Amino acid sequence: MRITNNVLKKARRWLASGRNTKVIRYLEPEIPNFLEDPDYYALLGRACLHAGVLKDADLYLSRGLQADPSHLDVRLTLAVTHLKRKDPSSAVRTWLEILEDHPEDKRAKRGLRTMKHISDQNSQDRFLERFDPNRFLPDIAITWPRRVLTALLLILVLLMLLYARRPIVSAVSRVLSPPPPRSGSRALRSAASGRIIGSETDVLHFMTENEAARTLKRALRYFERYQDNSARHELNKIRRSNADEEIRLQAALLIESLGETDIETIETDFSFAQVSESPWLFEDCLVLWRGVTANVTFNDDAIRFDFLVGYQEGRVLEGRIPVTVPFLTVMEPLPLELLARVRPSESGFTLSAETLHFLR
Repeated sequence: MRITNNVLKKARRWLASGRNTKVIRYLEPEIPNFLEDPDYYALLGRACLHAGVLKDADLYLSRGLQADPSHLDVRLTLAVTHLKRKDPSSAVRTWLEILEDHPEDKRAKRGLRTMKHISDQNSQDRFLERFDPNRFLPDIAITWPRRVLTALLLILVLLMLLYARRPIVSAVSRVLSPPPPRSGSRALRSAASGRIIGSETDVLHFMTENEAARTLKRALRYFERYQDNSARHELNKIRRSNADEEIRLQAALLIESLGETDIETIETDFSFAQVSESPWLFEDCLVLWRGVTANVTFNDDAIRFDFLVGYQEGRVLEGRIPVTVPFLTVMEPLPLELLARVRPSESGFTLSAETLHFLR
């Protein structure tokens, strides 16, 4: 049903939003202006149907049929009114008449198909009490003009550019100028194409063949994406595992080719608990932890202190770990963000500081 009249357009919008009583009060005084307009009676009859005023719905829909006996929306609404009156035979008869004139109408077909699958009187009674009228009625969802949708889309794009300009530019830059392919992993990839698991069993990190294959895949993926801190962790797993000897050798060689990560580019956040559980698997990996210092000592070659991890707010202490700072810096009595490299030992691990950032 295509409506051009502004009064009926407004009524249709209210009907689509479920404001049935408002539609009735708005349209009924307009009867003299729409005496022969079937669209008017279709909207008013449907509003009465949804409002439960079935007597008025019958009246207005009958007038709509008088104005245009072939009007599809009026006839479909009339069929649903029959269902609401618990008169399914009249609804079926109306749908059959609709299909004679409109053989492809989906609503009439759906109504007939629904009634056909109701097998007994009890099922029919339950259906008539609970059915959703909108399943058998014309769609009156509000449709936006194309130019309005285009304008909204342009506004959305402008807002995205305004509030997320830098991330978008960065993402586009990465797509247009991706990092060059990274060489150096061919030997490890070649070794991994053969036997993956070796014969050794007395190893730090025992893996099944599937686990080893997944670890190799992650290590190569991180390496080729220049995520070197994550790559080092996965390669350490391989080097300390029961993988084939050639694979472990190539993993160790690939570790030597890894680049340096700083506080701006570190992509991995290893926790204190993870490192404490298996320090050797994090050998030379970088961690970025917050905490406070204790027992600070100054020597000729380095500064040393105990780092209370997670205690920057004085509430939760995750652990205490010795730190060596192999460069000169001013130590302040403030919470600290520490970028440091893991140094495993037989008794656990220590940290070698790369960057200190005091939190003011």
